[in-house]
Amino acid sequence: MLGSKAENVIRIRIVEDGNAQEKTQEMQLSSAHQESPEDKVLQTRSSPAAKVLFLDGIRGAAVIFVVTQHTRYMHDIFMGAVGVDAFFVLSSFLLTMIFMKKSIKMFAEEVSYRKWGYTLADYFSKRFFRVYPLFALVAISLWLMPFEYKNRYYKVSQPEDFNLFQTLTFHPEHRHFLMWTLPLEISYYFILPAFVLAVLKLGRFWWMSFVPLYVWVIHEGLYTTRNNYYKQPLSMHLPTFIAGSMAAVIFVKLDAWIKATGFKFCTMHIVGLRIIEAVLIAAYLSVVFRGLFFDWLGIPLPPATSYIMPFTSVKLSLLIVVEMILPSTVSQVFEWVVLRYMGKISFSVYLLHVFVIYTPPIEEETNYYDKTFSVFGLVILLATASYYLVEYPSQLLAQRLSIVFTRLASYEHKKILEHSDTETDESSESDNVKLSVSPERQPRTEKGLVK
Repeated sequence: MLGSKAENVIRIRIVEDGNAQEKTQEMQLSSAHQESPEDKVLQTRSSPAAKVLFLDGIRGAAVIFVVTQHTRYMHDIFMGAVGVDAFFVLSSFLLTMIFMKKSIKMFAEEVSYRKWGYTLADYFSKRFFRVYPLFALVAISLWLMPFEYKNRYYKVSQPEDFNLFQTLTFHPEHRHFLMWTLPLEISYYFILPAFVLAVLKLGRFWWMSFVPLYVWVIHEGLYTTRNNYYKQPLSMHLPTFIAGSMAAVIFVKLDAWIKATGFKFCTMHIVGLRIIEAVLIAAYLSVVFRGLFFDWLGIPLPPATSYIMPFTSVKLSLLIVVEMILPSTVSQVFEWVVLRYMGKISFSVYLLHVFVIYTPPIEEETNYYDKTFSVFGLVILLATASYYLVEYPSQLLAQRLSIVFTRLASYEHKKILEHSDTETDESSESDNVKLSVSPERQPRTEKGLVK
């Protein structure tokens, strides 16, 4: 009705450090006209919540793939490898998106090199406290265990093969079982800022560099075999990370262009995007399950002779871009609370699930349903305890350090403005006005922003 007021609860996702945290805010929205149901659906699907919640769900599905593989269900396909590739794509996508948006803001403000230094220190501290404490705890726990348990849970072949210091420092010969992924992710953390800054320095010509990059990523994905991944260097998996980062850049650029121009999707645009999305989903599922449309179209894949990592990164990353730009039922499926919770505790699930599935009573269980409920029930309980006892406190510590870095950066900026001898009074006054309204002067209020 004209002039009526409606109360809506808007769920805002705080994306920080590659993880999504949830906050609920109540806002009073007044409408000058009665909206159609189609408008309401479009607004709901275009909300920040719809754009981010499903990423946690994808991460949850990925870790379920890994657990399924190691439980020896669906062992004829490479579910675990697909899940790990999804982790790589999600990490690179989210971190690139966050760092790129922050870098664009800092370039616009023309901040000092010192502030860039504090920003990078903040970035690396968040990544360190996000993944390393639990990894170190698992490594130390294995070191304290008898060799029988090292061999059972993390496939250590000989007692002398486990060296705590070399495991904690990511030595290539001491990446036991599940531990091989963390050194690769941490290595890419150092490449990611350089990638983002290089893209921003290219300005409007950024897309020209993406053409050869996509050619390289697709070529490596089709013609490089990733099978002995325990000892493979980052270079073998770099195309996967780059695919996620390029997708994040495409999304940030498209999102900025849509907001700047006020672009509205018409029916033709929506249909076109949905056709592209359907093709990507069909291709992704066909590669994951090694059949489907390959078999239906008469071009079956050759049988695999060893356990390999399928090439899925480009398809998955572009699917994420489509759903971020124009969310659909696909993203709503992954917003299921169970998948999102699995995504929230996914790192603990990944590192700790072997302590459940390789325990003799569970491993020797012959009843399919008893084993399935036992595995997933106990894994979720163990991972939940690990998340709240180790991961969450580590993230709180990282947030406290982030506040310190933000304050130091703001203090240095203020100090430079106050003591500059080359600025005129007019320019100093203008800069001080900008500083007074800058969100960085209020670091505690940035928790509600997308970083």
